[in-house]
Amino acid sequence: MFLRRMRNGVPILDTVTQKCMVEKTGKFEFRIVLTQGLNRQIRRMSEYLGYEVTKLKRVRIMNVKLDVPVGKWRYLSSRELNEINKLVSGSAKTHL
Repeated sequence: MFLRRMRNGVPILDTVTQKCMVEKTGKFEFRIVLTQGLNRQIRRMSEYLGYEVTKLKRVRIMNVKLDVPVGKWRYLSSRELNEINKLVSGSAKTHL
């Protein structure tokens, strides 16, 4: 029931979250791919359904995998930058 409710949207912050992909990965773990990024969205969705998030790991932002060690950084590739620009080109919040 938890996974189905998370997938179909949960009322938080005076709105209902958009549908998202959720899969169970362990007894007390799940993987989620959001299509929107509300403030503390995963924590708030889980709390609404009676669960507490104790650990949260972001692995990707849009098309960029966060695969560098903690405290390190890397330049975005030309391909990543081009893809980001395509993805945000229609956004009213983007000022390029």
